[in-house]
Amino acid sequence: MVLRTIIADDHPVVLMGTRAALEGTGDIDVVGEAANGDQLVDLLATHPCDVVVTDFSMPGGRHGDGLALIDLVRRRYPRLPIVVLTMVNNAAVLHTMRSRGALGLCDKRAPLKEVAVAVRQAAAGRAFLSDTIRRQFDAAGVHDTSEVARLSAREIEVVRLYVSGMSISQIAERLSRSVKTVSRQKRDAMRKLGIDHDSRLSEYARERGLAS
Repeated sequence: MVLRTIIADDHPVVLMGTRAALEGTGDIDVVGEAANGDQLVDLLATHPCDVVVTDFSMPGGRHGDGLALIDLVRRRYPRLPIVVLTMVNNAAVLHTMRSRGALGLCDKRAPLKEVAVAVRQAAAGRAFLSDTIRRQFDAAGVHDTSEVARLSAREIEVVRLYVSGMSISQIAERLSRSVKTVSRQKRDAMRKLGIDHDSRLSEYARERGLAS
């Protein structure tokens, strides 16, 4: 059985490498490529597939990326396995990806051959973690007790987008929330983290792997 896969990443080189790694196995066929969340959503509506492989951070598009995109795909296609490619190195954030429906988590710094393994595992309903991500989970424990773990998924997403350079208004538009709500979520996140300056928030996010 050949597994039909749609891949999404905003870097053409990554798309090219991922396609080559998957199709080189002989049992995986890439039926579509997307460069952002909007293209991925459009492809899913027109190209049936068995597994979707998507980058976690893909700026641009009205559907956004990250947790918002995972949520959207899960809502529309609850039985479709999701494999996430990511550079995030924070166990709490990675755990949130899994809890929101990502069956596979692949470290983008790991060999691309891992993606093919993740696709096969996901298609069979089994979870997959890159070795580096598994070690992070082992070190942190299943239930991470760090400051980041205190943040809600919505707060994590606001912080991630804010430290990437987006304004509160841009984040509100991206996530389809009000400016007031996004501002409150950023403020609540900073309070939980014990941070009172935006510059320190950016520094903290980089240190904890939230700035991806």
